[in-house]
Amino acid sequence: MQKRINMNKTKPVIRVLLIVLLVVVLIMSGLWLFYPPQQNAPASSGPTYNEVQVLAQQLNFPQISEDHEIGTTESIVNDDAANAESIHYPVLGIDSIDQKIKQKVDDIKAEFERQKAEFAAKDPNLQSELLVEYSSYVMGEHTASVVLSYDYNFSSLAHPDAQVDTLVFDLKEEKQLTLDDVFQGDYRPVLSKLAVQQFEQSDLYKEAIQEEQFQAAINDPKAFQKFALKDGNLLLYFDKYQLFAGSYGIPMITIPFSDLDGFLKINTEGKLAPTITEPAQTDTPPEPSQPVQAPAIDPSKPMIALSFDDGPHPVNTPRILDTLKQNGARATFFVLGNRVDSYADVLKREYEEGHEIGSHTFSHASLNKLGTEDLNYQVNETDSRIQNLIGVAPALLRPPYGAVNDTVKAMVNKPLALWNLDTLDWKSRDKDAVANTILRDVSDGDIILMHDLYGSTADAVEIAVPELVKRGYQIVTVSELLNARSITPTAGKVYTDAMP
Repeated sequence: MQKRINMNKTKPVIRVLLIVLLVVVLIMSGLWLFYPPQQNAPASSGPTYNEVQVLAQQLNFPQISEDHEIGTTESIVNDDAANAESIHYPVLGIDSIDQKIKQKVDDIKAEFERQKAEFAAKDPNLQSELLVEYSSYVMGEHTASVVLSYDYNFSSLAHPDAQVDTLVFDLKEEKQLTLDDVFQGDYRPVLSKLAVQQFEQSDLYKEAIQEEQFQAAINDPKAFQKFALKDGNLLLYFDKYQLFAGSYGIPMITIPFSDLDGFLKINTEGKLAPTITEPAQTDTPPEPSQPVQAPAIDPSKPMIALSFDDGPHPVNTPRILDTLKQNGARATFFVLGNRVDSYADVLKREYEEGHEIGSHTFSHASLNKLGTEDLNYQVNETDSRIQNLIGVAPALLRPPYGAVNDTVKAMVNKPLALWNLDTLDWKSRDKDAVANTILRDVSDGDIILMHDLYGSTADAVEIAVPELVKRGYQIVTVSELLNARSITPTAGKVYTDAMP
């Protein structure tokens, strides 16, 4: 006889098992909701190929450059040695983003002016200099980073106050990104640990990381405010004094995305690039362009040299070139190295039409205030970029602000070309004032200083050059002027004119 199972006794057990199972399911669901598995953004989350091409057509791309991957260079430069300003930043080509970059630059300048007013109240003889430079990087198909490095330099301070700011953008969404837009999950403790490891491996920082200041700062949730994205890496910047003593400057470390695997939120695949592919760069400089043959110079007739600083400029420099060509005149263009890649076609035209290309340093820094390494960079990087473009390096250098001391003379292996007739075009921005200064004060052998950043200067050239030719002046390059007067330019020597 089979034994009958009492179902009434088993029902409570089944109910308990079902309740336990339900609780387990609810707990697992909650864990899934609050702690989703970490994974990098899928490749499919990026824009389509056509969207990338449309985006690329909007943007400004310079010649291939290691630290200027996107954006053409906009410069704000004066020629006042006592209150020097040299500001350079990128224009990417998207208005909303360019406005954010310009606002950051304006904020930097406003803070400089505020500090300058404070120092000037205590020191009426205060001298100041603001130098702003930038790097720009593209990562993936629609992400760009801009790093603004700047120095506040006041004569009341023993050393310049070096600072850095960063801006990272989603170009497609026209949105500025924070680290929380780039990474997901609880990434900050991991980032702190990786940052400590980077500093531990550095001979410069490994002893300083034991200090209480470092330990407190590196674990601060706000420690990682300044960053950039480049070549599959996270670049982290820290303010002076944030982690270490001021003597350490501005620390920067590089953390590969592979070390943050599982936390990356944005798509980093693909590459945003110009729609027209530039020729591949090689280690071999190009064959020199062939400038037009310069007409013979008559040493017995009056001659002057027009010189233009701070360019090239995409609009004003071509206007000046047109006027010079129409009047059979040549000039010397002392260019900034950080503008060469942005306006390469303009510089090529200068050279091919028979004008002289001189160096005005890389970013218009006062050479007499720089250490050896920075001074060499200002000179050598400019030479390199110009030579890579036209095949020859500049023979002459014009120091910004005309600032020359014995150190500059000894270290710059070039003749130093200054001027004796200053139009003050950067100050007046008045075409009539500039043209009148030239036509009133010009004399045989003058080297005349102007700046091709300004439309008013292009206007003044259109007025003055035809009149100078009418008066019988030969308008030549600085080197042609010196050679015609039997002056052999020598490295380390300063030349202001070639008076007969």
